Amino acid sequence: MIAETGLGAKAVIAGGGIVSGIALIAGVAGGAKVAATSGDTAAFCSHVQPSTTTAAADLIGEQATNARIIVDTATAMGLPRRAAVIGIATALHESGLKNDVVGDHGTSFGVFQQRPVSGWGTKAEVTDPRYAARAFFSRLVRVPNWSSLPLTKVAAIVQKPREDLRGEYAKHEPLAEKIVDQLRGPQSANSTALELGLPPHELQDIRASVQAAASLGVPREAIVADLASRLGQGDRDRTGSERKAEEILNGVQLELCGPLGELPAGIDLGAGRGVIAVQAALGMRGVPYSWGGGGSNGPSYGIGRGAGTKGFDCSGLAEYAWSKAGVSIGGHTSVQWTSGVHVPRPQIRAGDLLFFATNPRNPSTIHHVGIALDDTRMVHAPSTGSTVRVDTWVGNPYREREFAGAVRPR
Repeated sequence: MIAETGLGAKAVIAGGGIVSGIALIAGVAGGAKVAATSGDTAAFCSHVQPSTTTAAADLIGEQATNARIIVDTATAMGLPRRAAVIGIATALHESGLKNDVVGDHGTSFGVFQQRPVSGWGTKAEVTDPRYAARAFFSRLVRVPNWSSLPLTKVAAIVQKPREDLRGEYAKHEPLAEKIVDQLRGPQSANSTALELGLPPHELQDIRASVQAAASLGVPREAIVADLASRLGQGDRDRTGSERKAEEILNGVQLELCGPLGELPAGIDLGAGRGVIAVQAALGMRGVPYSWGGGGSNGPSYGIGRGAGTKGFDCSGLAEYAWSKAGVSIGGHTSVQWTSGVHVPRPQIRAGDLLFFATNPRNPSTIHHVGIALDDTRMVHAPSTGSTVRVDTWVGNPYREREFAGAVRPR
């Protein structure tokens, strides 16, 4: 496959194939050949991010609650990510993730529209989202080869809709993927490869190839198409191959960049590792604040008043975000204050650490840190009872009064 890059050069995806052997990606720009391992992480992370937003945040209260129940039930039953995607897509089609829907002339109920007369349980049971999710997954796993079948086919086998409706589940798969990624987190490339039966050396080839392709400017769609064509050799299910390719690319993206949130408008993509830190932090939006919680490995149970909550405090989120950019800044604000270069306020850019203190002239009184999105906004874990979120700090009298300075980690 030959794809035109944004630089006007051509990236050639060639070689013996990603599945069958080492995939070679070479770029020709000014006569120079670029090796498959030459892509830098910042370019990769800013390039491979999907253009669509993660939609779980757009669900209304009841929908979000039911989505969480379905995903958590799949996890508790030890089922892979694919099961959660099938469950969410099915519930989106059947009820829009709402529990009060009644269908089939008053005979089907709940988020999965299960019918008591078909042996799903009593009306009281099938209108309990937790029971309904367990019942759905219990039948799902009894379908032969369920994890490799097209989503709409396996959902129809479980749900048994009218013949003319059996193909309707497929249209909900993209949204279901996004919801599961936000609630559960994208699956690692290693886990994806294990599920797909790919040996470690082939995954390593894929990892190097897609990183180089993205760094050369090959569009995400072209990378997915090439992976799908190689994964799907001899496979009639083109949609299934594309899904596998997306899962692998998402896994590689997770390893190199952390969970990525869509970048708000106005972020300076030239900020390099700062953009990676911002993306990682944005991927944690909605995670609870936990005093003493979080670090380079992600959310964790805190201490003291945070002991019962798995999440981040402000410095834990900052440590996590910058660890995804390959920089260790420590887990406490006093250490983070000395982790890089102090930046004048007019020069603040994406990823810079913003510090706030009771006495801005005395670093020992620093009590909060956020991660700059630009010169006016930050993503941070504010306080107990809140979640990781984006706020505008410029113009906020409290934040303005306590602003102590900005640091660019190095």
